[in-house]
Amino acid sequence: MTFSLITIILLSYLLGSIPWAFIIVKVFYSEDLRKKGTGNIGAMNSYDITGKKWIGIAVFILDCFKGAGVILIARLLSNDNVIIISLAGFFVVLGHNFSVFMKFKGGRGLSSAVGVSLMINPLLIIIWTSLWVIEFMLIKRNVHIANAAATVLSPAFLIIIKENLIMKIMMIPNFSGEILFYLTIAICILILIRHVQPIYELIKK
Repeated sequence: MTFSLITIILLSYLLGSIPWAFIIVKVFYSEDLRKKGTGNIGAMNSYDITGKKWIGIAVFILDCFKGAGVILIARLLSNDNVIIISLAGFFVVLGHNFSVFMKFKGGRGLSSAVGVSLMINPLLIIIWTSLWVIEFMLIKRNVHIANAAATVLSPAFLIIIKENLIMKIMMIPNFSGEILFYLTIAICILILIRHVQPIYELIKK
C-alpha cells in the first residue's frame, strides 16, 4: 500500500510536470515560452505567442491527457482505491502548475484538471464551464477573472447540487460525493494560486 501510494504520487507529479506547451513552442518556433507573453506554460500563452490555434488546441489536449492518464494509471495500480486516485489527481495538477523540469514554473492547471474531472466526474467540467461563461459575460469579459471566479464557485455548486445527481455521473466505484468535494477544493486552490499574479497585474492597471 505504502509503496503503491508513493509510486503513484511521484509518477503523477512527474507526468504532470511534462511541459507540453514549452516543448511544442520550442520545437516549432524556437521560442522560450517562459520569457514570452505572460510567461505561463500553457495552452493560452502558446496560442497568444504563436498565433496558431492548432498549437493551443494541441497543448490543451496533451495537458488534458496528463490528467486523464494519471487517473487511469492510479485506478489500475491501486485497484480503484479512491484516496490514492484523489492524490494522483491532486499531484498531476501540482506538477503541471509547478513543474520540476521548469524550475517549478508551469501552467495554471485548468487543462490537467479537465482531464482529472473527465475520468472521475464530468459534471465538474459542466459546472465550471457554465460558471465561466456567465462570469465572462458579466465581469469585464476578462479570461483570468472568469477563470478565478468559476474556480472559486465550483465547490459551492457541488454542495447545492443533489448528491444523487452527482453519484449518477461518478465514473469510479465507491468514489463518494464528500471525497469529490474535498478533491475539488484542493485542485481549485492550486488553480487559484496560479491566477493571483495576472489578477494582481490587472488590478494595478
